[in-house]
Amino acid sequence: MGKRRATPNWRTVIVAALCTFLLTAPASTPAQAAELAGVTLPDFLKIDGRDASLVGVGLRKVFVVKVYVCGLYMESPTNVPVEVIEADMPKGMIIHFLYKLSPEKLRKEYRNKIEENSPERSDDLNRRIDEFIDMFTDPTQKGDEFIYTYIPGDGVTVSIAGEIKGTIPGDDFMKSLFKVWFGEKPFDKKMKKELLGLK
Repeated sequence: MGKRRATPNWRTVIVAALCTFLLTAPASTPAQAAELAGVTLPDFLKIDGRDASLVGVGLRKVFVVKVYVCGLYMESPTNVPVEVIEADMPKGMIIHFLYKLSPEKLRKEYRNKIEENSPERSDDLNRRIDEFIDMFTDPTQKGDEFIYTYIPGDGVTVSIAGEIKGTIPGDDFMKSLFKVWFGEKPFDKKMKKELLGLK
C-alpha cells in the first residue's frame, strides 16, 4: 500500500497566509479627510505646486450659532502659535461658511482683529490692509469658502467663493492676517487651539 497522504492543517495555512498579507501590505493608509460640523476639509492644500498639510480644524461659534469651519495648512506643520505666524513657507487657511454674514460685518471683524493684534503698522501696511478689507463686497452664503494662501516672496492670495480677488504682497501683511487666528487676541481662543491640533 502507498503512503497515506497527509491532510493539511488548515489553521496553519490560514495563519501563514494572514502573516504574508500583513508583511506585504502597506504600512499605513492615507488619513481620511477631516470632518467637523458636517463639513469635510481636505488633508492637503496645493500651494505653488507643493502640498501643505492640514494641521487642525476649528469651529467658529457665536453663542449657539455655528458661523464657519476652518482649517490651517502648512508645508511643515507646527502647533506653536508664533511659529505659525512667523513661518515663511507655503501655508494657508480654508474657511467654509455655515452662516450668512454681511460684507460690513466681515470688514469690521477683520479690521478690528488686525488692529488689536498688530497695533504698530506702517502707512504702507495700512494701505495693503485696506486693499484686503475692500475685497469683502458680498454677503457670505452657506457653503461659501474663503481660501487664503501664502507664497514666500509673492504674498497672500485671496479666493472668495471660487473667485480670486487678488494677491496682497509682503510678509508683514501675512503675519498681520495670521494673527487674527493665532495672535494674542484671536477671533476665538477655543478655535485657535483646534486649528493648532491641540484640542
